[in-house]
Amino acid sequence: MKKEDINQYLSMLEDELLNNSEQIPIKLSRSWAGQFPDEAAVYIFREDDMFCYVGETGSLRGRMNDILNTKNHTFRRNLGSSHFADHPNFEKASSRKSFPDDIEVLLNEFITKHLKLSYILVDLGRKELEEKLYDKFQPCYNLKGKRGSKKTYTKAEKQQAHKNAYER
Repeated sequence: MKKEDINQYLSMLEDELLNNSEQIPIKLSRSWAGQFPDEAAVYIFREDDMFCYVGETGSLRGRMNDILNTKNHTFRRNLGSSHFADHPNFEKASSRKSFPDDIEVLLNEFITKHLKLSYILVDLGRKELEEKLYDKFQPCYNLKGKRGSKKTYTKAEKQQAHKNAYER
């Protein structure tokens, strides 16, 4: 297969995902997450019709179950930090700690009111499609430069400025 053929295939998948896939309201329940196929997919979230996140997964059903818990998905953490950082009880969430309960309630309300999900099943090329969409749209809740990015510095350069950088 030629590079031109691959690009054409990815463009077809992009068009299908962005223009022809259903926009599904988020319900944030196990039954909602259970409706999705247990298959490989590329998915996007739209916030008030604006493309805000792209992801790929080997199990769409599993990934949508992850969306239910802040500890399980960086998208939820980034969304919560973006919208509720000024809240008086805000504490940053991580893969080990959720937001405070009142912020979790606000985040769930925000998700169900403002977000929609679209997806396409993709057996071949899902990582490439995700990266193409990330590069093209720079969705606001994706971690910037997480895929294939190279550090702009070396350990030695950091240690010139800070003697013990990267040392125990």
